[in-house]
Amino acid sequence: MPDESVSTFWTDLLHLPGFAVVHVREDEVCQRYVITVVPEHPVGVCPHCHRVTEMVKQRRTREGILDWPIGSHAVELTVRVGQFECPHCDRCFTLTIEFLAEGAHGTERLLGRVAELIRHSDVSNAARFFGVAEKTLEG
Repeated sequence: MPDESVSTFWTDLLHLPGFAVVHVREDEVCQRYVITVVPEHPVGVCPHCHRVTEMVKQRRTREGILDWPIGSHAVELTVRVGQFECPHCDRCFTLTIEFLAEGAHGTERLLGRVAELIRHSDVSNAARFFGVAEKTLEG
C-alpha cells in the first residue's frame, strides 16, 4: 500500500486540480520523474443528459505528458481517467482534463511557459531549457 503522506506531498506539489498522485518513479539516468495521477472523485456528469454516473466502462491512459520540471528533473505525467457509461441515456463519455492541452503532450501551464520563452528567444533554446526535442515544440 502506498505511503499516504508521500502521495499527499506529491499531489500538493503538482497542484493538478481534481487529480491525486498514486505513483512516482524517479528515472535517475534521464533525470526525470514519471508520475501517475488519477481523478480524486471517480464520478462523471454526462454531457448528454447532465446526470451523474459512477459506472466506468473502461480506463483510459494518456502517457508522456510533460509538465513543469521539478529542480533538475523533467516531469512526465501518466494520466488515468475512466470512460463512463451513463445508465440514464445509455451513452459513453470521457471527461475533459482541464490541465491538459488539447492535442498536445504537455500541460497547459508548461506550454504557456514554453510559448513565453519562445517569444523571447527561439524554439531551439526553449527545447533545450525544458529538456525536450525541438520537434515536440514546433507545433
